[in-house]
Amino acid sequence: MIDLYMWSTTNSRRASIGLEEAGLEYNVHPININEKDQFTPEHTARNPYQKVPVIVDHDGPGGVPVTVFESGAILLYAAEKSGKLYGKDAVDRVEVQKWFMLIMNATLPIMGALRANPPLLPNAERVLGVIDGHLADHEFFAAEFSIADLAFYPRVANWSVDSLALDKYPNIIRWTALVGDRPAIQRGWAQPG
Repeated sequence: MIDLYMWSTTNSRRASIGLEEAGLEYNVHPININEKDQFTPEHTARNPYQKVPVIVDHDGPGGVPVTVFESGAILLYAAEKSGKLYGKDAVDRVEVQKWFMLIMNATLPIMGALRANPPLLPNAERVLGVIDGHLADHEFFAAEFSIADLAFYPRVANWSVDSLALDKYPNIIRWTALVGDRPAIQRGWAQPG
C-alpha cells in the first residue's frame, strides 16, 4: 500500500491523479500547509525539503519500503511500478520523455512564476504555443495518455493568471477538457487536502 502525503496544491494533485491513472492503491494523509504541517519532524523525515507531495510505498522494489518526493519523480515511480503511462514501446517512450521534460523543466517553472514575475509572459506564451501546436495534431502528448499529460494537466486545469489567457490556445483547452473527463483524473482531483 502507498501512503500519499498531500495538500490541495498543483503538485499534490499531480501525484494523486498519477496514482489513480496508474491504478495503484493508496491512502491519503493531508498535510495542511496553511498550518505549516510540512515543517513537522515527521514530515521532514519523509522529505527534508519540507514540501508536498510525498509517497511512501511500503511494498517498493524488492519489497523494500521506499519514499519518493517531488511530483515528477512520483509520476515516474507510479509509471514504473504499474507498467502504465510511459509509452507502449521504445519510440513512444521517447515521445513521453521529451514532452515530460519540457513540461517539468520549462513549462511548469515559467507558469508557476508568472504571477510574481510578469516579464516571463513572452516565455510562457512561447512554450504554450509549442504545446498548443503539438496538440493540434495529437490527442495526447504521446501516442497514448502518459505521465506527460499528467504533468501538465494540474497546471492548466484551474489556470487563473490574468496576464496569460488560455483562450488563445484552443488545442490546450480541448485537451484539458478531454483529460478532465477521465474518471481517474476526477477521483484523484477529489482527494482531500
